[in-house]
Amino acid sequence: MFDLAHLPNGAPNEKAVVLLRRHWFTMLSLALSFAFVLLLPPAIYIGLLLIVPDFFSDSVRVTLLVLGGSIFFLFAWLFLYQSYIDYYLDVWIVTNRRILSMEQHGLFSRTVSELRLHRVQDVTAEVHGFWRTMFDFGDLYIQTAGEKERFIFEEIPHPNAVAKTILDLAEEQRKAHLEEAVEEFGMPDGKKQAASST
Repeated sequence: MFDLAHLPNGAPNEKAVVLLRRHWFTMLSLALSFAFVLLLPPAIYIGLLLIVPDFFSDSVRVTLLVLGGSIFFLFAWLFLYQSYIDYYLDVWIVTNRRILSMEQHGLFSRTVSELRLHRVQDVTAEVHGFWRTMFDFGDLYIQTAGEKERFIFEEIPHPNAVAKTILDLAEEQRKAHLEEAVEEFGMPDGKKQAASST
């Protein structure tokens, strides 16, 4: 895991402004599905007892049923663990200088992308559907001038507020970069600039 005080490739005076993960509601459907899957074996057991009462009299059948149930539960827990790891390790961090996107793909694959705030051209927040509107979560698309055209923050809480924060930080960074360029290249003052334009 990472420490916000020690961001990857951190710059001096860089501070984390926003830390984002997917909204908790996105895990609710997974939790309900998992609960349903866990209730299937006991339901099958009870159904077999009611329909075929002498089904469990054969020790071979019982052994195969226990083995099959164990394999079923093992894969169910593995699926839940992998889904939770994917949810927990998908992180988007907005600092006062850049945007970091850390996305987990399966158990052993991870993608980390970085975007400087002064490159941000447009930020679009999308909230579609009843549940997303009720719980205020959605997708955030960040348009840049670089090679990677769009950064996508998926199913994050309060996407409109995050979009405004990113746009404000991007504007501050653009102003800072402009001032640095003026100082570095020694742009002429206002009088000389006016004279050169005529």
